[in-house]
Amino acid sequence: MHSSNAAYFLDFDHTLFNTDHFFHLDVRAAFLRFGIDATDWEQSYSAVWPAGYSLQKHAEEVSRRSGRLTQLEEMKQVLRNSFTDLRRYVFPDVMPFLEQAKKNSSHLYLLSFGNSEWQHYKVAASGLDGYFNDMFFTGVQGGKAGLIEEQAKRAEQRTAVVDNDPTELDLIKDFVPEARTYWMNRVPDDLRVPGDESSRLKFLEARRYLERLPRHSHILCKNLDGILEDQREPSRAGRNGEPGRPPAD
Repeated sequence: MHSSNAAYFLDFDHTLFNTDHFFHLDVRAAFLRFGIDATDWEQSYSAVWPAGYSLQKHAEEVSRRSGRLTQLEEMKQVLRNSFTDLRRYVFPDVMPFLEQAKKNSSHLYLLSFGNSEWQHYKVAASGLDGYFNDMFFTGVQGGKAGLIEEQAKRAEQRTAVVDNDPTELDLIKDFVPEARTYWMNRVPDDLRVPGDESSRLKFLEARRYLERLPRHSHILCKNLDGILEDQREPSRAGRNGEPGRPPAD
C-alpha cells in the first residue's frame, strides 16, 4: 500500500520535539533565577506530570514544596520573552518527513499527552501545527489508544503510529492490532548512561522510556527517516532489535 493511503499518528514530546533540552535545560535555567531550588523543581515536575503537565500546576506544586509562593506571572513572562519561537527544538528529520508526507497526500495527526493549553503552546511555537490534519491532546495516560481506534474506524487507511513510549504503543496495538507501531528512541548511545549533570538533563525524560519493556513487538527507530517508504513494504516489526530492546544504532 502506498504511503498516500496511510494515516500517520505522531507523538510530540521526545518524538518530534526535543522536550528535555527545551524544558529541563533552557526553561529550567531561566526559571531557577527566581530562586527555585533545583531539586524542588525536578521533583515537583515529576509529581504533576502524571495528570498532564501545565506550568500553573507545576508552579503550585513548587510553592507547596518550598513553602513560598512561586512567581507564576513572572514565569509566564519569561516564556513570552524568551520562548515564543521553539523551532530550534524540533529534531532535524521532522520537517523533511512532514513536507514529504504532505506531498504524498498522506494524512497526518498529532497525538500528545499533557495539558491542552501547554501542548498547544509548544506545537504552535514549533511551527508544526499547520502540517497536521488534526491534533489531539489527552491528559489521561493511555488515552491515545482510544483516539486512534476512533480515527481508524472512520477511514480505510493504513495506520502508522510513532511514539517514544512503548506502554502507549502496546495499548494502541491492543485497540488497533493492524496498526504499524514505531518505537522512537532519540537518546544518543553515548548518553544512555550520562557522565555528568548536563548530560543527565539533556535526555532526562526520554531516557526513562527506554526502561519500559513492551508486551508487543514494535519497529525500533532513531529518527523518522525511512518510515514513509516503510509503509510500502511487508511488516518488519522488531527488525532492528528484539521486542523490548531499544535500538542500538
